[in-house]
Amino acid sequence: FGLACQTGVTCDIPCIGVAKNLYQMDGCLRDEEHKGAIDGLKTPGDRFEIRNVENVVIGCAMRTTSSSTKPVYVSEGHRVSLDTACDVVMKCSKYRVPEPIRLADIISREALRQLERKD
Repeated sequence: FGLACQTGVTCDIPCIGVAKNLYQMDGCLRDEEHKGAIDGLKTPGDRFEIRNVENVVIGCAMRTTSSSTKPVYVSEGHRVSLDTACDVVMKCSKYRVPEPIRLADIISREALRQLERKD
């Protein structure tokens, strides 16, 4: 139950989950098998499923651009299927990370820098 799902349930809106790193949970490991699967992501839109210890699909690793070799990790949040979540991420990805998340990261880091200067 991630932040996207929590936000979606609380606000009663569709949400998707996107992360730059694979969280160590439910048996999801960044082992050699995982690294090999990442190497197999050759073109934008290529992806592979991430499964938990019960073998249930909980998300996917997906290559979003041709210039980045690192995937993003996409999951259903609330009221959105994994396929739809992946489609949205691809349509929003000018760079590796989808544009809304990338811009939020840039803006929040600048706000933190300004706060640190005031101290």
